[in-house]
Amino acid sequence: MTARFIGKIAIVTGAAQGIGKAIALQLAQEGATLVLADMHEAPLDSAASEARAIGGRVHTYCADLSQ
Repeated sequence: MTARFIGKIAIVTGAAQGIGKAIALQLAQEGATLVLADMHEAPLDSAASEARAIGGRVHTYCADLSQ
């Protein structure tokens, strides 16, 4: 793990799958505290669990940010 994002907060939208999830997991590996948002609760919780397993601190919000 590199420490380049320790002490930083990253907000990732669309974090439940695809590019958003990949970005969130990479940021977790690099020490960021994550704020993850997505409109699909179950996949969002799964992504958050993966990030926590890496050692990340994670907060989740189930929301539709398109409106």
